[in-house]
Amino acid sequence: MTVSRSRASLLLAALLLQSPTLAAQDTVDVLITGGRIYDGTGGAPRDGAVGIKGDRIAFVGALPRNVTAKRRIDARGHVVTPGFIDPHTHAYEGLPRLDLERRRNLSSLLQGITTVVLGADGRGPLEVKRVLDSSQTLGLGTNTYALTGFGTVRSRVMGNSSAPATPAQIEAMRTLIATAMQQGAYGVGSGLFYVPQTYATTDEVVAVVSAAKPFGGVYDTHQRDESSYSIGLFASTREAIRIGCESGLTTNIGHIKTLGVDMWGRADSVLAIMREARTRGCTVVADQYPWTASGTGLSAALMPRWAQAGGRDSLRLRAADAEQRARMLADMRENLRRRGGDSTLLLIDGDDAKAAPYIGKTLKQVAADAGQPAVETALDLVLRGIDMGVASFNMTEADIEVFMRDPYVMTSSDGSDGHPRLFATYPRKIRRYVLDRPVISMARMVESASGQVAATYGLTDRGVLRAGAYADVLVFDPQRLKEEATYTEPRKLATGMQWVFVNGTAAVADGAPTNALAGRALRKR
Repeated sequence: MTVSRSRASLLLAALLLQSPTLAAQDTVDVLITGGRIYDGTGGAPRDGAVGIKGDRIAFVGALPRNVTAKRRIDARGHVVTPGFIDPHTHAYEGLPRLDLERRRNLSSLLQGITTVVLGADGRGPLEVKRVLDSSQTLGLGTNTYALTGFGTVRSRVMGNSSAPATPAQIEAMRTLIATAMQQGAYGVGSGLFYVPQTYATTDEVVAVVSAAKPFGGVYDTHQRDESSYSIGLFASTREAIRIGCESGLTTNIGHIKTLGVDMWGRADSVLAIMREARTRGCTVVADQYPWTASGTGLSAALMPRWAQAGGRDSLRLRAADAEQRARMLADMRENLRRRGGDSTLLLIDGDDAKAAPYIGKTLKQVAADAGQPAVETALDLVLRGIDMGVASFNMTEADIEVFMRDPYVMTSSDGSDGHPRLFATYPRKIRRYVLDRPVISMARMVESASGQVAATYGLTDRGVLRAGAYADVLVFDPQRLKEEATYTEPRKLATGMQWVFVNGTAAVADGAPTNALAGRALRKR
């Protein structure tokens, strides 16, 4: 079942009225006293205590008489909140093959993130049970929940084909989606901006994704167009809502934004489309990261989709044809214009040594070094197999703030290698948009990063501080919480998070990681 933010807040608030069930002289494992409690519902903060026993919260609020504790934490001058839940990130992409360091997920934990999604942008697993079971056995630093992937099923059934799906192919994809949902996926992710998902029509996506309807959940999407690449931002937003609504799922527009010079100043218009859909009974939310630069691949940012059909070998053949190459470069020039020009693309990540000389340079600088125009330089890099990650500075602060103030917009990181958002998003939002400006209150920040996400995705007993909920709990001084990662040093861990409990186990203690693997693989019931 999916719920709106307003209804979810009422439900969470009602749960918080439950009284503690501790008996006199009972012992808790952890007792946190003196802190300012933000419970994750968006309500006003309160002073009080939090007790943890086993993997659950024993009480919140008044300290029961004669309670004893194995560990006491003095939280005076600190806030106590639920662990943050990241609904759009690539922190665990590749599970269960990730090595121990990646599975510890310190980049998330030191921001206060205790639960992350698996499967953003349509890349989610099909064999959900196997992936979750294997990951749990190997050990996880944070909890994770899975979305199955529209992109994964289309690639499995159709490869990189740009052809429309046949009825038989649609039925095969529906079967894969239904099986993944039966195995505990919380919904279906898509990335219609990306090849080969972009070749699917709206009707095809609806037909495939609606296989999840009997199970409920979320349709989470990197929508087809966040700018003016193809159908345009407004038509793309309506398409995303239609897919979710007709499929019987909640629509979550991932990392909502107005990308590029053609769309700047249009955030209100996007939110108006979402509001209108709610009046028709569609459940529509979004998530957002607080950075002016998005992160993607060089080819995804600049290459026209028609040129990528069939894969890299087909791209090379088209580039070798003079007429098609000229058309390709013309389209790339227009895409570069949309993003604000060659000085707005910073090369930040690459898979091998060939990429190393370019990391930390703008496309403008690399092109100057090569002595040729920017789009020719970008095409040469892609054809040589150096399809680097880029930070694309294509958003405005004004639009970011408009989206952030909307009560239906949650917090996410879209964390990926090479971009500081993987390591620094939540401290940045607290520092920049809660304390320094402020754009939103601390209560709203915590709600958007915890209880609201849990309610949207149906993460039972997560995202709130209440008796009986899982003990994913943070203790930190907001004034000391700091983003350390930058665009040139994107892998620096955040500082200032004092205590992070994951299912009652300290994953960060007195500001230092414990290397505990207390996370769990969550399954939708």
